[in-house]
Amino acid sequence: MKTILIAVALLLSAFAQAEESRIIPVFLEAARLHVEGVKSSSIHRPQIQAVLQVLREKNVDPDLLAPLLTSTKGQRSFTLPRPDQFDAWKKAEKFEGEVPEVSLHAFKMDVIKRSEIMFKDDIYVYFFVTDGVIPTGKVSSIYKGVNSGDSFFLNEIDRAIFPLVGIPAKRPDSHLIVDYGIIESDGDDIKKLQKLSSIIIDIAIAVYGSYDPQSAEILIKLRQEIKALADLLIGLNSDDRLVTSSFGFKAKEIADLLRKESYVEFKQKHSKDETFDSFEYHLNFRLLRK
Repeated sequence: MKTILIAVALLLSAFAQAEESRIIPVFLEAARLHVEGVKSSSIHRPQIQAVLQVLREKNVDPDLLAPLLTSTKGQRSFTLPRPDQFDAWKKAEKFEGEVPEVSLHAFKMDVIKRSEIMFKDDIYVYFFVTDGVIPTGKVSSIYKGVNSGDSFFLNEIDRAIFPLVGIPAKRPDSHLIVDYGIIESDGDDIKKLQKLSSIIIDIAIAVYGSYDPQSAEILIKLRQEIKALADLLIGLNSDDRLVTSSFGFKAKEIADLLRKESYVEFKQKHSKDETFDSFEYHLNFRLLRK
C-alpha cells in the first residue's frame, strides 16, 4: 500500500509540475479570427494582433487552419513538453575559453528505406536552432520522388542552418541546440505542411515579443513553446511521416572538436520497423570552423 501511495504521489507531482503553453491559446484564437475574416483593427489584445498579422502577412490560407480549430475545439489548455537536458544548458555558466566562429550545415539525407510502399517519398526538413536563448528557424525545400537507397544533397540555401544564409560564421553563445523534424508525405498536403512549418518561429516570436521580451521566465520557455507549437501544427495530419529529434553542443565541446580540425561531420539516424509503418532516414551534418 505504501508503494502505491508513493507512486500516486509522484504521478500527481508530475502533473502538477507540467506547465501550460502561453503561445498556443493565443495562436488558436488568432487563427479563429483569421478563418472568420475578422478585421485586425477590432482586436484589442496585442498578442492576438501580433499573431494575426503574421498569418495575414504570410498569406496563410484560412482553409489550412480550419481543421486545426475543429480538432482543438473546447480544449482550453495545452501542456508544454517537459524540459530536457538541453533546457538545463540555458542556466549553466558560460564557457570562458575561446570559441571559434562556426557554421553548421545539414548537407545530405540518406533514405535507406522509404516510408511509402506504393509511392516514392516527398520530403522536407525543418530546423529550430537555439544559440543562447533566442531560437532561429528555417524550412527546407521539398525534395520529391525519393526512393529507397537514394541520397540527396540539400541545396546551398537549405543546408545552412547556423547561422542562417547571408550571416557570416559566428561564435555560438554558450551552446548550440538544434531541434528538427523530417516530414514525408505522398499527398498534396506537403506544401501546406511546409507553409505551416515556416511560420512557427514567427508566431512564437510575435507572442513573446508582445509580452515583456526581457523576461527571463518567458525566454527560458521559448524553446519549449516552439516545440509544442510544432507538434500541434505539423502533427495534425497523422498520415504524414513525422520524425522529431534534438542534439546540441556546448561551447567547450565545439572548441574541442575544432581545435585541430577545420570541420567535423556526423549523422543522425532515424528508423522505425513495424508491419505497416517502417522507414530509415539518415540526416548528415557538418560543423565548420571559419
